[in-house]
Amino acid sequence: MRKTHGILIHMKKLLCIFAHPDDESFGPGGTLALWAKQGVDIYLLCATKGELGNNGTGRKTEEIREEELHAAAKILGIGKVEFLGYFDGKICNHEVVRLQKELMKQINKIKPDALMTFDLNGASGHIDHVSVASATTYAFHKTSSPKELYYFTYLKSYTDQVADYFIHFPEGKKSEAVDEIVNIEDVWEKKLAAMHAHQSQIQDVKQILKILNNLPKEECFLVRRK
Repeated sequence: MRKTHGILIHMKKLLCIFAHPDDESFGPGGTLALWAKQGVDIYLLCATKGELGNNGTGRKTEEIREEELHAAAKILGIGKVEFLGYFDGKICNHEVVRLQKELMKQINKIKPDALMTFDLNGASGHIDHVSVASATTYAFHKTSSPKELYYFTYLKSYTDQVADYFIHFPEGKKSEAVDEIVNIEDVWEKKLAAMHAHQSQIQDVKQILKILNNLPKEECFLVRRK
């Protein structure tokens, strides 16, 4: 394990692959803001538009959440966002195979130095997260340009405080079990702003911050290298 305030100097282009609008901010938003600040060119592929998320506005949920993701991405310094057209809560079975092929195509086009996605347990256990992590792992091994794969993961100190989640929330890692811990103190306000850009999910924002505000300003990753 190592703690870092910076990046691996050879990383110039990072491709993030997540399932829903807000995954990028609620998860590794601080790291993305930090790396963007340090000159990394960041792309984001979002599998769905979060159609099943909260929405009390009367507008279509997917329209709101698409707008929110673009706003959050601008705050974090993400250069390009693309949606892949999958439906929230339904990325499984044959959809995973289709996603694998789509990700390989995107990776070969973008040619990133590294990929970022969820821990293989989905970090929160959400089936879409698990499927996206699995497909990303497959694409990582089947393409040549990315040399590193960053799995965003939670520490046990976080997951021990999660209560009444709608599905099983996997137990987090002990700090000695992760490969990279990124100090995000310098970009904490950007992470907060990006989280709050997802106003339709404000109840989730509040619940997450109840935990994060009492923990070190850090984000953790498992790292796989070729």
